[in-house]
Amino acid sequence: MSRPSWTRTPPCWTFDADGHRIPPDEPLPAAEIFLLHAGTLQTEGTDPGVVELPTPYGWNGWTLSRVSLTGVTRIRASAAAPGSWLDVAAGRPLGWEGGATLPWLMGDDGAPVWHRPPALRLPRRAGEQDGRLWQAEVRRPGHEAPLARHTGAPGALLDPWQDVPRPLLGPYEILVHRVGFRRRRRLAAFLAEGITAEPSAEWRLLAPHGGLAPARLTLGADGPITASAHVVAFSPYEIAKTLVLGDGVRRFAVEARIPHSEVRLELGGSPQTWSVRPLDIDATDLAGESALTVRLPEQAVAVTPLLALVVEGTTLHTLRPERRTRTRRGDLRYSLAALADTVRDCVKAEVRLLVAGESVHVATVRTQPIAEDVVPDGGGLLLRGLRHPGELTARLYAVFAPWEQPLTATVDQSGRIPLPSAWRSLGPLIVHLKAGAPTPSAPGWPRLRDRDTLVLRRSPWTSAVDHGTGARMSEYLAGRGALPRGTDAIPYQWIVAARGRDLQACGARQTAPAECRSVLADAGPTALTAAADSALRSGELASVLAGSGLASLRIREVADPAAVRHVWRQAPLCALLLTAPLLPYLSGGLAYDVGELYPEEAELLDEVGQFLGDAATALLAGHVDPSGVVGRFDAQTRALDQLPELQQQAVWRSARVVPRGLLDPDTRADAAWQAFRARKDLQYRAAREEFRDGLDAVAIFLDDGHPDLAQAFRGRDPGQLHGPGEAWLRIPQLSLGCALIARLAAAGDARAAGLERGLRHLWTPVASHAPDLTAVDIALAECLVTAEAVHGTG
Repeated sequence: MSRPSWTRTPPCWTFDADGHRIPPDEPLPAAEIFLLHAGTLQTEGTDPGVVELPTPYGWNGWTLSRVSLTGVTRIRASAAAPGSWLDVAAGRPLGWEGGATLPWLMGDDGAPVWHRPPALRLPRRAGEQDGRLWQAEVRRPGHEAPLARHTGAPGALLDPWQDVPRPLLGPYEILVHRVGFRRRRRLAAFLAEGITAEPSAEWRLLAPHGGLAPARLTLGADGPITASAHVVAFSPYEIAKTLVLGDGVRRFAVEARIPHSEVRLELGGSPQTWSVRPLDIDATDLAGESALTVRLPEQAVAVTPLLALVVEGTTLHTLRPERRTRTRRGDLRYSLAALADTVRDCVKAEVRLLVAGESVHVATVRTQPIAEDVVPDGGGLLLRGLRHPGELTARLYAVFAPWEQPLTATVDQSGRIPLPSAWRSLGPLIVHLKAGAPTPSAPGWPRLRDRDTLVLRRSPWTSAVDHGTGARMSEYLAGRGALPRGTDAIPYQWIVAARGRDLQACGARQTAPAECRSVLADAGPTALTAAADSALRSGELASVLAGSGLASLRIREVADPAAVRHVWRQAPLCALLLTAPLLPYLSGGLAYDVGELYPEEAELLDEVGQFLGDAATALLAGHVDPSGVVGRFDAQTRALDQLPELQQQAVWRSARVVPRGLLDPDTRADAAWQAFRARKDLQYRAAREEFRDGLDAVAIFLDDGHPDLAQAFRGRDPGQLHGPGEAWLRIPQLSLGCALIARLAAAGDARAAGLERGLRHLWTPVASHAPDLTAVDIALAECLVTAEAVHGTG
């Protein structure tokens, strides 16, 4: 539900059970509806059952309520003008009756899936005559031709599906109007006749260490409709999965989801988004109007769960939930203000829910940076301004050897970090601090802007960690030698090019990133293959692909599938570009028969879906991008920019994003968040006239013969800006535009190749600050360009 754009907002908006707005000139149905209102609700007649729900984003000061109007004659919001009542119809409302839905499956826009089709109750107003007939037409959304047409008296119960061709699968809409009148009312339903679903649990509880208890959903079919999976398994951080239902002719995507527990943070009286992950709370927010709400099944609150503040295994404080009579019974709200003084001197504390004999981690409270600075101290390092009282781990990264695994060390109580002799002369070091004991997980490259990441810039360099090519690359970064060349040096060049901005900031040779990008571009396909030995993430690879021009490298054939298979395992984004000549075989086009491929080539195509996700199949087949709006900066992004940084982070952390396939919506959202956080660094570039000229050049090029690509590019347009200070909103559009031009150049378009070279100086800084968005856009562009080429060949 999004906020309407009317200039004058009434004090009460009314919506039916499906979320559609009830026209203001019609009486309210005597049924369950939703009201978005200012102030409290006042009624006449019997007392309604009122349940408060999470208020939509942007409606601060308003309340969203689910209300049963059975027995209610009039209702109003207290903020309305005196005497402004909304009447409740005494007759029967238009709606579905009977039938059965699967509470674990959802169709378009979150609509329930009916496995037993419902009957249609025609509306009847108080005193309405039986002779005023109503007509109902069944259609497919977007189609004018009706599938069936029925007529009935006011209040009659119809079976609208009796003449509709079987099997009943997918979205349908019912248009209802009085005979002789043009004004129509619309009902929607998603049907999957004969499908059954059985969950392993009716409710998924929070797991003690984060996420949800694993579960599965078993599907069955009693008829011609089939499902793409018989059993759907949910891991701890998966709350929904996509399934495809088909009847041999049509296929429709549905979402499988089991009701689950979740937590929500409230800051300054404003609720954030629900999350299944433990929340990260800044201690400074506790002193204000803050609260934590935990959603549980109603039977789980027979014994009131307690919320405990735990520091180093010791419970320091427990809270009981507030008694709120107008909320869902299983939603427990705990005010957090009482914890503010307790956590003031703690660097980190856990908030745990004590329920059903379990201690569930629901939030972490953090206070200040662990330390202020790091300095040399004899045979090690010393943390100054240390605030952490417990166990602390430090990971150290060598600036002149960024390919080396970090050194993990335990910090003693005085803040001293011991260093092996070999690390005392490696030059500048990056020190990332983490509370607790060392973990076995492989660490990635640290974020320099993380408040618990410190840099020791003034440190002597006299020798390298290893010998051979790595030693010569370290000498080069320290300014004492030339850039190593040759095949064995390519993985090092990838790493320096990808992490060059951080290396420059920490004292490495300033020209190193640009020189490495140039050498990689000269290496061509060999560079893409050697990327497998760099151990870089897709985002890091993408920033180099954009800046070096490798993103536009033309690969005419897959000469060595076995070598590319190795790249898929280590550097899948580069492998995708190497596999590009085979991607048309995933389109389903008649000219591309998968059976004519060699087994080694077919194996490469199996990797594509695993890396890109389900969206790739739809895109390559020429369908509309199912997540096309994800990644665009728009009005909601502008609103997010107005919030303080702590609130921005709180909104994101509670967004329940679990990145998986590169083109899945969660991964795209995660990449867009990374770009949003870099908006201040990119603003001054985006405000330049050459940036706007670059966008215009892409638009003109795509409009000239590439309508589908132009539509995808325009889909990233943020709309009218409110001033030059919002130029950063255009960053995602430029990113996708440059990726589209690059992949057109890789497909052999000479004009696109020339334009890509002209755009590269604009794309490089965007890719450097928003590498994950660049990775998504390169893959997205490859799918869109391939689909266009397949469509063009018939």
